[in-house]
Amino acid sequence: MHCKQIKAALALTLAAASTTAAATENGLQSYPLGVNTVLNGILPYPGTTQFYNYTTFYTADRFAGPNGGSVVPGFKSQVFVDSPRVLHTWGATLGPVTMTSGLVVPVIHANISAGGVSDARWGLGDVVVHAMTFGYAAPTHYFFSNLALDFALPTGNFSASRLANTGLHSYAFMPNVSLTVFPLERVEVSATAGYEINSPNSATGYHSGNLAFLDWVAGYGVTSKLQVGVQGYALKQTTDDKLSGSVFDGGFRGRVYAIGPQIRYDITKYSGVVFKWQHEFGAQNRPQGEKIWLEFTFPL
Repeated sequence: MHCKQIKAALALTLAAASTTAAATENGLQSYPLGVNTVLNGILPYPGTTQFYNYTTFYTADRFAGPNGGSVVPGFKSQVFVDSPRVLHTWGATLGPVTMTSGLVVPVIHANISAGGVSDARWGLGDVVVHAMTFGYAAPTHYFFSNLALDFALPTGNFSASRLANTGLHSYAFMPNVSLTVFPLERVEVSATAGYEINSPNSATGYHSGNLAFLDWVAGYGVTSKLQVGVQGYALKQTTDDKLSGSVFDGGFRGRVYAIGPQIRYDITKYSGVVFKWQHEFGAQNRPQGEKIWLEFTFPL
C-alpha cells in the first residue's frame, strides 16, 4: 500500500470510532454509526428538553482492504469520543406530529499508527445539527417513529498534512428514519435507517461517496427498570470516492457490520444509563475493531 493509501487508512480509523464522524475521505463518515440502539423512535414530549451523553472507546489493530484482508502493516488505532447532545421538542404540533430540534458537540482524542508512522490529537469534532425531526407516537404507545433531517458541519480540526484529524472538512446531509415497536409488553425492537450525502473536501479535492446505514436493537425487560438485549449496525457505501473528479483507488467503497450485547437501566421514567459493546466484522476498505459505549440521559 503506498503512502497516500496508508494516510487514508489512518484517517479512516478516526471516523470509524467517532460518534460524529467513519468509509469515505479516507474512509470517513459523519453519521455516528452504532449510537442509536436505545428507544430510537421516541423523542422528548412537546415543550420539554432532554440531555444525552454518549461516550465511546474504539480500538482496532486491523485495516481491511477491498477483499476483507489486512492491508496496512503495523496498523493500530485507539479513539475516545465524548458527545453531549441536547434535544428540544417544540410545544406546537402538526396534528399528531411533533417537531424536535437539537445539537451534538463531540470531543475526540485519536491515537493512530501504521506503516511506522503515528499521530495523536485532541480536539472538537464535527458538530451535528438536528435541524428538524418530525415525530409520531401511536395513541396506544406501542409504536413510535420519527423522520430526522440532520446535518454535519465542518467544525472539527483538519489539516491535509496530518494523519489524525478530529474533523472531515466537509458537509454532510444525513436524513434518517427511526422506529420503536413494542410487540409484547417487555419486548422492544428499534432501528434507525438512513443515507449520508457528502460534500467535497475543499482542502484536498477529495469527494467522499454516499452511504447507507442501519442501527438496530432487540431488547427484553427483565424487570420494570432493567433491560437486556442484542444490538448492532451495518454500513454500506453506495457511490465511489473521488479525488479531483476521478475515481479513487477503485472507488474505495467501505462496508462493515457489528453486533454485541446491551444493558439498559432506567433510573426514572425520563432518565437512564446504557452500556454496550459492538464487535465489528465483514469490513472492507476501513478498520475492523471493537467499540465500547456508555450512554446516559436525563431531562433539563
